[in-house]
Amino acid sequence: MHNPRMQSTVVTMSDMDRRTSHEAQDTEASTPLNPVPDGVTLGTNLPCWYYFTRPILAILIGGVLFGLGTALSLLYFTQVGNVPYLLGPVFLSVGLMFLVTGLVWVPVVKQRLDYKALTKVNDKALQVHEQH
Repeated sequence: MHNPRMQSTVVTMSDMDRRTSHEAQDTEASTPLNPVPDGVTLGTNLPCWYYFTRPILAILIGGVLFGLGTALSLLYFTQVGNVPYLLGPVFLSVGLMFLVTGLVWVPVVKQRLDYKALTKVNDKALQVHEQH
C-alpha cells in the first residue's frame, strides 16, 4: 500500500536548469563577478593548481610581509637602524592577517572541490537511477 506521508520529492536538474537559464537572460545580475579565463569553459575539469593559486599567493605575500615586519621590529628594538616605531608592527599584523587568511583558505577550497566531486558522482547516480 502507498503511504501518503512518504511521498517522493525528486526534482530533476533539467527542470531547474530551464528555469534558471530563462530567468538569467532577463537580469543583468547573472553576470559573474570573477570572469572565466579565456579558453576555459564552465563545467570542464580545471587543473587542481588553478583553484589553489590565490590561497598560495596570499600565504606567500603574508610570509614576506611577516618576515619584513619581524626584521623591521628587530632593527627598531636593537636600534641598529633609523626605523620608525610603527613600521615593524604594521607589517607584522598585515603579514599575519594575509598568512592566516591563506592558511584557512586552502582547506575551504579543498572542501569545495570535494563537494563538487561528490555532487557530480551523486548527480550521475541519480540520472542512472531515474533512467531505470
